[in-house]
Amino acid sequence: MKLGSVLAGSLVILFGCSKAPHSVAPKSLPTPVPASAGKDDALIWHYQARLEPGGELAIEGRFDAENDGVFSAYDEVERFVRRVEVAEDNHWRPATKHDASWLAPCSSGCQIRYRFALREACETLAEADTAIASGEVLISPPSTWLLRPGAQQKKADFELAVEPGPSARFVSAFEPVLGRANQYRAAIGVLDDASFAAFGPLHVAEIPAGDTSVQLGIAAAGLKLSPAQAEAWISASAGAVASYYGGHLPARRTLVLLMQGSGESTRGITLGGGGPGVLVRASDLVDSTTTRQDWVVTHELLHANFPDLGRAHSWLSEGLATYLEPIARARVGLVNEARVWRDMVDGMPQGLPQAGDRGLENTRTWGRTYWGGALFCLLADVELREKTGNRYSLDDVLLAIGKTGASDQDYWPIERVLEMAERATGTQVLRELFERLAEKPGTVDLAQLFARLGVRVEGDSVAFDERAPLAKLRRAITAQRPD
Repeated sequence: MKLGSVLAGSLVILFGCSKAPHSVAPKSLPTPVPASAGKDDALIWHYQARLEPGGELAIEGRFDAENDGVFSAYDEVERFVRRVEVAEDNHWRPATKHDASWLAPCSSGCQIRYRFALREACETLAEADTAIASGEVLISPPSTWLLRPGAQQKKADFELAVEPGPSARFVSAFEPVLGRANQYRAAIGVLDDASFAAFGPLHVAEIPAGDTSVQLGIAAAGLKLSPAQAEAWISASAGAVASYYGGHLPARRTLVLLMQGSGESTRGITLGGGGPGVLVRASDLVDSTTTRQDWVVTHELLHANFPDLGRAHSWLSEGLATYLEPIARARVGLVNEARVWRDMVDGMPQGLPQAGDRGLENTRTWGRTYWGGALFCLLADVELREKTGNRYSLDDVLLAIGKTGASDQDYWPIERVLEMAERATGTQVLRELFERLAEKPGTVDLAQLFARLGVRVEGDSVAFDERAPLAKLRRAITAQRPD
């Protein structure tokens, strides 16, 4: 499941007394350090944040460029913002509050400080994409706790420095500043759609995924897995996705946070702003003997390593992750071919159009979004293989996109995906299929399709007819690609 994040901003922590008297002159923030040599973008916003005992953030920010001076928070988190002050004439004064905003003169730059009740927000909201707690670990996109002014300039960079507190760790999907612990840099434009971050006693590990890696942060409270077992779980899923992409993940950095959830289903959410991040909430059934059966982490990592297509085309991004997840896992031996096809036989009918359907672009039901999108991908894969004598497939489209390095932090219009498919396969299969099924319901004879592939239901499993006309293509779909 892939969701857009909430408002993102920038942040700075006040190193000193938790409440400085107004007579104390504002202190200057540290001189920013470039994220990488040769990077020319100017840093115009600077933030620091410190997590204090009790789970409250002390935040300070300096804004060096022209801004509108209206610092905002989402309505649902405004109540957790406390004591907003602005620097003026060598002292701090309270900022004027208006609804969910605070006013401060910022036409030529300004400096503010405030406090955010992060633990209270995590316990009150308990929402994965806003703020949620797992024991002492507080998980929240910076969008939730960062105030920022309106600005015309979105391409410049901001910098965020964090002090997580004694015996605590901080992880973020933002790009780290080389050589500076807990210091990050990103474009101002990502602050409206920021990815995950977490404070607290996290177990942090770097998980190899081919010749790339995933940063893993584990909130151990309630988990039935040791850190080593949790690492093995995430490693298997990341390895499946990396193997699908030819030995590496397209995303330069991917953050995965793991916490204990509730109920019988593991749930995952992917956010992309500033770098892809995945939050996995393990079900009550997850232990060291059941992680091999999990599909959620692979599904979310496929989201993280594919460009954001926007809400209008969520059926394609969800459909790709739904279709490719079992295939990627089958190719590395995590699930067998019979299970893949049995699940497709059971699931694909849920993606067929019902009465009143207006095509995949305009029908936002669960079945049409997930399984309708997956059916589109199955048809595209089979048609590509059939029309090119198995020379090209949906794999070639994904590999071509993956080579661009695009991930969930990058927005792509649907036209770019269709163009990439044409260049990668030399066909217009995806475009023609889009015209048949996206803007109108279209028709699909699933029974005939499975018969041609040689898939026949037998009880709780399937049997394969190797004499079927497309049996060779069916075998190729779940087989590891040759080097």
